[in-house]
Amino acid sequence: MSEQTFPGDRPMDADRVTRRDLAEGKIEKVLGERTAQVAISDFGFDFTNAMQIAEAAKIMATAGPMLPEWLRGNVGGCWGIIVRAVELNISPLTLANWTYLGKDGRVAYESQFYHAVIEAKAPLKERLQHEIIGEGDDRKCRVWGMFRGESIVREITSERLGDLRPGLNERGQIKGSPLWLRKPDVQMFYDTCRDWCRVFCPDILGGVYARGEVEENDGIAEPMKDVSRDTSPKLRERLRGPVGEGFDKSSIEEAIAAATPADPKRSSKGDASGPADASAPAETAPSSVCPPAPDGAVAPTA
Repeated sequence: MSEQTFPGDRPMDADRVTRRDLAEGKIEKVLGERTAQVAISDFGFDFTNAMQIAEAAKIMATAGPMLPEWLRGNVGGCWGIIVRAVELNISPLTLANWTYLGKDGRVAYESQFYHAVIEAKAPLKERLQHEIIGEGDDRKCRVWGMFRGESIVREITSERLGDLRPGLNERGQIKGSPLWLRKPDVQMFYDTCRDWCRVFCPDILGGVYARGEVEENDGIAEPMKDVSRDTSPKLRERLRGPVGEGFDKSSIEEAIAAATPADPKRSSKGDASGPADASAPAETAPSSVCPPAPDGAVAPTA
C-alpha cells in the first residue's frame, strides 16, 4: 500500500537550508549560482535586484559572532539591514553592529549610527561643529552646521545634562546608552546631532529610533495583549453570577414583598398578621354572570 500524499507536501530534502544551518554558520549550504552573480566593488556588494539582496542575506545570516545575536540565522532581519545599508551607502556589517532590539521588539540604533549617517548623507558644507557650554549637570551641547549652497548657520542647543540623563530601569541600569554615565559629553554630542538632523533634514532619519528613545520610554509602543486565548474554564461561572438566584420562585416572591409598600390602614390598626378588621370592606367576589353569547349561540347556564 503506497503512502498517501496531499497537495502542497514537499519531500524532506537533505540539502534544504534551515534556520539552524544559518545560525550554525553552514555557509556551504547557502552558496549557489545566484550568489556568485553578485558583483563586489571597492564599496562592498553591488546589487542589481532584490533577489541578489535575498541571497546575500542568507550568507550574512551565517556570519555568527560578526553579528548581534538577534541577526544570527535571521535571514529576514539581515535582508532588512542590507536594504537599509544600500539606501544609506554604508557597510551592512557595520550597520548590523549598530543595532539591537528594544523592549517592544523593534530595532533601535546606537548613537554612533546617527552621527555617521548625518555626515555621510546630509548635504553639509563641512562636518557638524559642536561645543559644550557650562559645567556639571548644567552642561549643554550646541551643534551647528551649514548646508551646501546656503549661507545660513543651522544650530540647535540641547537641554541641561541633568534633564537629559535618563533614569534607571528595573535592573538598576541606566536607560539608553551607558555613555550617559561614562562619557556624558560624547553622548550629549551624539544626542544633539540626532536632534539637529531631525529638525533640519528629517528625511534622513525617518522611522529610525535611537537606543535612548526606546529604553527611556520602555519601548516605543507597548506590545498588544493577546486576548484571543481567554479560554478559562471559569469564564462561564464569572458570567453566570450567583447560582440559585434570579428566576428562582422564592427569590422573586421575597423581592416583591420587600418592594411592596405596607397598607397604611392596616398598619395603623395593628400588625397585618393579626386578626382581620371587621370594619374593613370585604373583597368583591368575582361575578358569576357570564358574558352574553354571540348571536346564534346558546348561553351556558351558571
